[in-house]
Amino acid sequence: MLRTAPTILLLLLISILCFPLLSTACPEISPADASQQMTTLANEIRYHNRLYYEKAQPAISDAEYDKLFARLVRLEECFPAQAAADSPTRTVGGGTGNGEQKVRHEQPMLSLTSAIGPEEVEVLLERVAADGEVQLLVQPKVDGLPVELTYAAGRLVSASTRGNGRFGEDVTERVREIRGIPHQLTGALPDLVVVRGEVYADLTRMRRYETGSAAEKYATPRHMAAGVLKAQKPDPGTVAALRLFPFELVTAGSMRSDRAALAQLSDWGFPDALKHTALVRTFAEVQALYLDYQAHRTQEPFAMDGIVVKVDDLLLRRRLGIGGRAPLWAAAWKFTPDTALTRVLGISWTVGRTGRRTPVAELVPVRLGGVLVSRVSLHNDAEIARLGIAAGDQVVVGLVGDVIPQLLEVVGRTPRDSGSGAAPSQVAGPALDACLHDSPVCRDQFIARAAYFTSKSGLDIAGLGRSRLQKLIEAGLVNDLSSLFLLKAEAVAAVPGFSEKTARRLTASIGAAGHSEPFRTVTALSIPGVGLKSVQRLAGRFTSLDALLAAGDETLTALAAGDSRAARAVQGFFHSPGGKELLVKFRKLGIL
Repeated sequence: MLRTAPTILLLLLISILCFPLLSTACPEISPADASQQMTTLANEIRYHNRLYYEKAQPAISDAEYDKLFARLVRLEECFPAQAAADSPTRTVGGGTGNGEQKVRHEQPMLSLTSAIGPEEVEVLLERVAADGEVQLLVQPKVDGLPVELTYAAGRLVSASTRGNGRFGEDVTERVREIRGIPHQLTGALPDLVVVRGEVYADLTRMRRYETGSAAEKYATPRHMAAGVLKAQKPDPGTVAALRLFPFELVTAGSMRSDRAALAQLSDWGFPDALKHTALVRTFAEVQALYLDYQAHRTQEPFAMDGIVVKVDDLLLRRRLGIGGRAPLWAAAWKFTPDTALTRVLGISWTVGRTGRRTPVAELVPVRLGGVLVSRVSLHNDAEIARLGIAAGDQVVVGLVGDVIPQLLEVVGRTPRDSGSGAAPSQVAGPALDACLHDSPVCRDQFIARAAYFTSKSGLDIAGLGRSRLQKLIEAGLVNDLSSLFLLKAEAVAAVPGFSEKTARRLTASIGAAGHSEPFRTVTALSIPGVGLKSVQRLAGRFTSLDALLAAGDETLTALAAGDSRAARAVQGFFHSPGGKELLVKFRKLGIL
């Protein structure tokens, strides 16, 4: 498979330069600080899990997510007593959605340990070294949506997504429409057959669909696969683009080899995965395949973001077992991102729902992996300080995860005057009750706060996405959160983009959301440091919101550290002037 040595050396050099290993030293912080950092990281990871797994709308790159996850893992290793039982490091995926029919998996359906670098593969090789020279299988890491297919007496009876690892969403009817997935297996077979694979968008068919008169474009092939599988009535052209890459026979029984199991799947009527499977024994062979796949991945029919390395011996797999959220007999090695050189035009700042200000580099537009990149998040003040970035600088931008741009390096600096460059934000942290009303200085934060309040993570008001909400705010119909519940269908229908029918549906949805459980409404308010899990635990400890607001210091101190901080944050919010005013308005409306 190897083709060009210069290409291999260049890719290896980029990998080494762009992605240095993270430090493994334990941070010198107190257990209390470690606990607080763990809580913050866990909440951020859960938020991004929901965006990635449930909404197919990632807000950060795979590399950024991996860094967050690695930091949490390291803190839990260094401070095990502070690790939460429900930590994201002990769970898989982002849940199973809202209200869909669930299917229990035959065995836990786990994700893989992965890294942009060979570390996890090297750990896997060290783990099996005691067993001598072990046969390994290398396959492309297909970028789609994993599913589990169950056959009874050879007939397809269910198909489900990974979900939370134990239960997945039922997608049986949609999977039956995918070409290449057999409805009835052929040949001699056991009563129960469970197969796992990756549903992906065939790139040629996806491009053909999106160059036609398609009304919907998908950011990535993975988004297409996830969106079509979960859609109620997808366009037939999108369903026609889907295919299956089978990667595991869960019910392998007495089989000894994964290769034999994959061959059996092909005999039963599944697509042949063996033509994309290589048998290797050494790290050098794994690395050679990795570099070759990265150099020529555009020649494959599917999108791929790395390779998967697995132990071939199924008995050895059973002996190695699984960890908290991943099998110990496999690992993934992700590709380094595509990169391009461009210039910084300036630095702007965006404001989030809690008032957090995020710096953004405005760039001379550059095409990268088929995407036109003109803006890149700089994340925080520390990143600005690390890069020392300013307008006019030449920078290297990478498209990590094939969709999210990331600024990797400053390679050319403009002449600096004293004080030039992008100064870190020196603005004091926002007050708890900041921007609860719309105003010229609060427009961005209020829109972000209101959008979260009405989103699935908040009160889940159907038909009120961010763009529609912004129209209502700009029309003067929504000037604080309570005014949402005063909207009249006639006034909404007069706003461009709304019809009488959509206005009636929207006001009905808002009216229903006004009867939400009080603690859910508290979660939707975007109070800093107050997340869904902590509020759920507080709801179990306090009979009402009033009981929580009246709780004294002794009661709060008796709570777990994270819950105590969340409870004090809720009290602080509703004791602030803006919080008090909002509570009064909500209660006049019968809310809270």
